[in-house]
Amino acid sequence: MSRNSKKSPFFKYNLINNQKKWVKIFNKNLVIMPQDIDIIFNIYNGQSFIKLKIIKDMIGFKFGEFINTRKRYIYKKAKKKR
Repeated sequence: MSRNSKKSPFFKYNLINNQKKWVKIFNKNLVIMPQDIDIIFNIYNGQSFIKLKIIKDMIGFKFGEFINTRKRYIYKKAKKKR
């Protein structure tokens, strides 16, 4: 579900004024703004923090689009019988 076109994008003002090299984010639906380029964000996926460095192509997308919230299933190899 997208945000209404009449409303402005959803972001936090304190992220823009922050001068740290990395920032912790718990809210994945924030929009990536042009001021966020080359900043490392630690985004919480429900279990752990995932590092994400913002590049120019990510502007306008949301933080949640670049992280996985589910664990990937790894298929186990069958043991060979002798």
